[in-house]
Amino acid sequence: MAESEVQKRQIHYPPVPNGIDYLRDVVDRLARESGEPSERDLKYAVLHLQAAAEVLLKARLREEHWSLVISKAEKTNLKKFEKGEFESATNNETVRRLVDVVGLDISAGDKKTLLDLATTRNQLQHWGITEEANAVLTRAADVLDFLIRFLDRYLLPGLGAGDEEAVADDLEEIRIGLTRIESYVNSRMERLKENDLKGHEVRTVRCPDCQQLALIVDGATNNCLFCPRDWTDPLELASSYDSTFGYSPAPGDVYEDTLVDCPDCETPTLLLEAETVAGDGSVPLCFNCAEIQDGLEDCMRCGRLYRSTDEEVICSNCFADLG
Repeated sequence: MAESEVQKRQIHYPPVPNGIDYLRDVVDRLARESGEPSERDLKYAVLHLQAAAEVLLKARLREEHWSLVISKAEKTNLKKFEKGEFESATNNETVRRLVDVVGLDISAGDKKTLLDLATTRNQLQHWGITEEANAVLTRAADVLDFLIRFLDRYLLPGLGAGDEEAVADDLEEIRIGLTRIESYVNSRMERLKENDLKGHEVRTVRCPDCQQLALIVDGATNNCLFCPRDWTDPLELASSYDSTFGYSPAPGDVYEDTLVDCPDCETPTLLLEAETVAGDGSVPLCFNCAEIQDGLEDCMRCGRLYRSTDEEVICSNCFADLG
């Protein structure tokens, strides 16, 4: 065959189709009809999902202005940018610019989900990790869900007709795959609620790892039945739960923190507002002694929580101090 007859091949992946192509690979790996994803599937799903997030978020920055993609715009120019000769903004800075500069609505929960994925990717790519497969799967599903919403709201409306047609089939497969992943998560949770979680509803909370309502607080193993993971250190569990799900106290609240000392076991493992499977609203639950600490009062002298027995207005420590 003459050289002139050889067809030239080019790789052509504009930013949005490129990000969607990464997402298609993620869904192909996580939503296999043949069964649960393998360890290798999970590994590459994390790597490619993070790549998709970076490409798609920065595509929206570029739509606003190309300089927003760059870490330090003063050190480059448009020609270098078009050649890819620049250092891009960090994950945290990318989200900040989308919110504070572009004005997009990205919730604190979605931001945390994105940054948690970035941390997992960095650990995996640069060193390797050991983590529960179901925790990785649900975290990936959360990021996929966010990126689909992000695409629908902030990127797809701005695509040209050619790019929109090019990604239509991939988007359809991604949406179908995401439904399969969510169905797996939901069906597994329903089985747990009907069986293993029965009788433990008032002490079953969200797991900081997989974020499912499947962690039974017993003060010892603190086992999440979805991951599954044992949180044998109540202090670590309480701290992780508080940083992941704790509310932000409003001005004037008595307590500046949502995690305080438990009056029974005297460890800083009492979550003032823990959400449980029982669904009766948030309860004060200690992750060390595994007791719901209802009926607590604020000490009029030191402000500590205590349980009043004879209508006293100060705690036993203050009584001892005054005595």
